Amino acid sequence: MVTFQRTQVVGAEFLDEHTIRFNGIQEDHIYGMEISMKVRIDDGTILQIQGHMKRYTNFVCPQAISVLPKAVGLSLREAEWDKQVMREIGRKGCEHLAEIIIECGRCLDSAILSRDLARALKENPDLRQEEFLNSRKR
Repeated sequence: MVTFQRTQVVGAEFLDEHTIRFNGIQEDHIYGMEISMKVRIDDGTILQIQGHMKRYTNFVCPQAISVLPKAVGLSLREAEWDKQVMREIGRKGCEHLAEIIIECGRCLDSAILSRDLARALKENPDLRQEEFLNSRKR
């Protein structure tokens, strides 16, 4: 019997050639939280971040939203950026929000790859995914 289940979902939207917006959600039967953050594609810098808590365990939890601006300016391309997020957002605010930010950040390269594959397939519908991936290694 399953007594606990947590789901994290990350969506990415390219706002323009230079900016991507991630929407991350973490849901379980205790917590319900969301992060929306804009990231500069070239260097992975977090430009803007917002959070929302739908469900939480105590009255102090929503105060962690005020810690989120500490992530602005952080680059998802820096070494150990995820540890910095956990240190600055997780410890000083909320580990659950930090986990969502980290998961969104881990999706940066996959989102870019997906966008580029879609563009390549538009230009060449017969392109095989393996061929596309091999061309990116060069």
